[in-house]
Amino acid sequence: MIHKQITRFLFFPFLICAFFSCSENSNQNISDKNITIKMITHGQATDPFWSVVRNGAKDAAEKLGISLQYQSPQNFDMITMSRMIDAVIATNPDGLILSVPDIPALKNSVISASKNNIPIIVINAGSKIMEEVDILTYIGQSEYEAGLKAGQEMLKHNVKSALCINHEIGNISLDQREQGFRKVLKENNVLVKTIPIDASDPAETQETVRSFLSYNKEIDGVLALGPLGAIPIAKLLKEIDMQKRIKLATFDFTPQIIDGILSGHIIFALDQQQYLQGYLPVVLMNLYITNKNTPAFKKLETGPSIINIDNALEVLALSKKGSR
Repeated sequence: MIHKQITRFLFFPFLICAFFSCSENSNQNISDKNITIKMITHGQATDPFWSVVRNGAKDAAEKLGISLQYQSPQNFDMITMSRMIDAVIATNPDGLILSVPDIPALKNSVISASKNNIPIIVINAGSKIMEEVDILTYIGQSEYEAGLKAGQEMLKHNVKSALCINHEIGNISLDQREQGFRKVLKENNVLVKTIPIDASDPAETQETVRSFLSYNKEIDGVLALGPLGAIPIAKLLKEIDMQKRIKLATFDFTPQIIDGILSGHIIFALDQQQYLQGYLPVVLMNLYITNKNTPAFKKLETGPSIINIDNALEVLALSKKGSR
């Protein structure tokens, strides 16, 4: 079951307490202060993955009665993101939740937050920042291992030549996914080629992939590193590959991707449970601020697990509601 990913840390008392709202009581008993948490991610406004992260964070904040302010750049832009972090530091929030997809580009800003005694939780990307900056915890999946899992799953479909689609060049998480995927396939004598796409333009994505496939007819497997690549490519393959010779898979999912799995146009999606990546850091940050609780592990993994034709219906309705 896809829900097994969270069982490994639900035994922590502080998390059990949080999910049953005792953190609300702690907040009231320890301090009457209005808690403000700032959240900055690299998620583009057009990316449906990040809307679910934001929903999780918003739901947790509303449940706990605290103030949450969420920001992200319009595009994958580390300069803008760094400036956002610096501006937030100046407001001295009670806690800061960040994704760190490019550690060299964002490190100075994260260090600045730490030096200003702002507690930090990192989500989704950039777990290795903890080697240089003191953070409470990292919440996300191990991207390289997720890439390995994607490769192993792709091999079950007898793919002989694969294409990898990168929708955010420079994002360390996507690089790690590709590296793991490439390693498994290379060990099994499967050639992998990678091309970048412009995630902001689905029509251009389709034409880029159409052109590539027309010159590389041996390709029989495609892995998108996220929904911004998978959704337009699924539409393209419906048009040019009616026999479903080319097997399409993706990291992460949306209702459209689940529909694609159910119709057989997508063979699987890797689920990192992004709702948890929004919900859990707000809960944990609130518990740290109000009760000085800290996770026993510095890394809480929310994925990956595989969504395929066998279990897609379980998450479809929740996905359409924006909570999966």
